[in-house]
Amino acid sequence: MGMWQAAKNQRHVLSEETGPIIKNWGGKTSVALVYPNTYYVGMSNLAVHTIYKLFNDNPQIVCERAFLPDPKTLEEHKRTKTPILSLETQRPLSEFDAIAFSISFQNDFLNILPILELCSIPHLKSERKKDHPLLIAGGAAVTINHRPLAKIFDAFVIGEGEEAVGEIAQLLTKGERLEGVLGTRRVVRDLNRWQTQTVIYTKQSEFSDMHLIETGRGCPRKCKFCVTPRLYEPLRMRSFDALIEMVRCGLPYRNRFGLIGSDLLSHKAFVDVANAIHECGATFSPSSLCVDEIDDNVAALLARSGHKSISLGVEAATDVLRSSIGKKFPGERILCAAESLARHGITSLRLYFMIGLPGETQEDIMAIADLSKRVQAAIHKSAPKSSRATNVTLTITPFVPKPMTPFENEPFAGEKYLKNAVGTLKKILGKTKGIGVHSDPVIFSVCDALLSKGGEELITFLEESHQSGLRKALS
Repeated sequence: MGMWQAAKNQRHVLSEETGPIIKNWGGKTSVALVYPNTYYVGMSNLAVHTIYKLFNDNPQIVCERAFLPDPKTLEEHKRTKTPILSLETQRPLSEFDAIAFSISFQNDFLNILPILELCSIPHLKSERKKDHPLLIAGGAAVTINHRPLAKIFDAFVIGEGEEAVGEIAQLLTKGERLEGVLGTRRVVRDLNRWQTQTVIYTKQSEFSDMHLIETGRGCPRKCKFCVTPRLYEPLRMRSFDALIEMVRCGLPYRNRFGLIGSDLLSHKAFVDVANAIHECGATFSPSSLCVDEIDDNVAALLARSGHKSISLGVEAATDVLRSSIGKKFPGERILCAAESLARHGITSLRLYFMIGLPGETQEDIMAIADLSKRVQAAIHKSAPKSSRATNVTLTITPFVPKPMTPFENEPFAGEKYLKNAVGTLKKILGKTKGIGVHSDPVIFSVCDALLSKGGEELITFLEESHQSGLRKALS
């Protein structure tokens, strides 16, 4: 590949974007904002957009983005020993004053060492010198458990980053060395003061046709397995006016709005915001919907926005198991939701289930298959004659005990059990027309479970995974 080709590739990506911020470096402190996954994944993440804009709002800071190259390109980087370059001005990351990693998922810890190695930056902070960039880490995964990265990063931001970015920028411009955890867990008290929305538009992201808007943080449900309510305490919702202002920001660029929130339908302004978007001649897409809040009115709003498919978090297929994890609605409510959606032409559903939950039995696994068939029948029964093509897709996710949750000390079911459970469902439903089963490789959940609760000793695991691969590092 070589530097010339790598720079050309970055310029091509940049040329297809709307909204990047390109500054003159003269007299400024430089920050590389790194999302340790591919451009496609990273540019779908609102944290990248928000932190990028906040850093660049400071006239003394120049902030540029960098991502993990896709697998094929990464191999070329390794083969030719070509460093990762920033997107905006195609500079090696080693030339920046600081590198800020925004890390949303524990498994992306595995991508940090490959990035640093390509940049010729020692991954152990004890081996770096003063002329190396300062390494800072923040994001949801870091807040959940930063300890596996303790020997890598100079400084950590725990919690929400909006106010912390301004403080970090001031310290960096003064030439101060940041170390350790920067203060206590950060919480933004008034979300209305901060806009969290798409800043840069690109066709190369999961939500390329949308302007993304964060409606609130936290979740009122506090399901026992879920880290979100604890990660973003206290629960905060943006006002109608604050949300509509972000809609106005996006209208010149997109006519579809992605509304991001953990329990979107619990937002008091949801219906008003949805109607306001429609009145602008635009449509919306929800990030997640709770089954027990879907009725004919909600289904009508979704249909008006052109939805033919929707995703629902069910998590467990039996009433007893569902209640034990904090989702206290009966199975009949799931069927009612499916019928309401079907009546409005939404006949394709993706149902999210967890396996390996505390107290789970073989009957609970079998019930997933049974419930999916009942949902399919409910859709078929209620759909208009013109929309009888029904489709149900199950997304199966292993339960991983997370810190800060009531289930943090529950056991992880293990790779063998989880593989068997997924295999059972695929075998039962394999010949059922219109029902599909999807699951990521279980090994990723094994890794997630390890990194979610491990400590500084996991630096060895990260090093072995980098050198020999994940499977060998886990064995």
